[in-house]
Formats: sequence, C-alpha cells, structure tokens
Amino acid sequence: MELEESQGGQVLLWVHSERLALAFALFRTTPGSQIRIMKNLRICVDCHAAMKVISKIMQRDIIIRDMNRFHDFHDGISSCGDYW
Repeated sequence: MELEESQGGQVLLWVHSERLALAFALFRTTPGSQIRIMKNLRICVDCHAAMKVISKIMQRDIIIRDMNRFHDFHDGISSCGDYW
C-alpha cells in the first residue's frame, strides 16, 4: 500500500476513496439511512477504524464491500470482527 505524503511529510489519509464516498453520502442522504460503498481494493486499517467511529457518532449503518468481503459497521462495531 502506498501512502502519499504532503510537503510537510505528513501522510495524506483523506484521499482514500471510501472516505470521500462516505463524506458525500453523509451530505446527500437522509439522516438515519443506510450507506453502502463498494470498492475494488481492500479497505485499509485507518479507514476501517474511521468507519467504526463514524458509524457510532453519526448513528448510521455503513456497509463497505471491498475486494475480500463485506464490512457492516453498526454502532462502532464491524461485522468482520476487525479481521480481514
């Protein structure tokens, strides 16, 4: 996995497609509705952790289909048991 670095040497994690898709879905869908995201690569550890936190804070079910399995995030818990 390659991570891009900013000019200050910080790793840019906000450019991950699932985070952008989630931000768009949070703005464009009704509160409380389920969010589904599909991607053709594996979800990274940082994005997985972020989805758990966001699902709890925003009280939304987030389902992400990556190249290996479905990850169903509900109330801060992932259906994969943090194993993927």
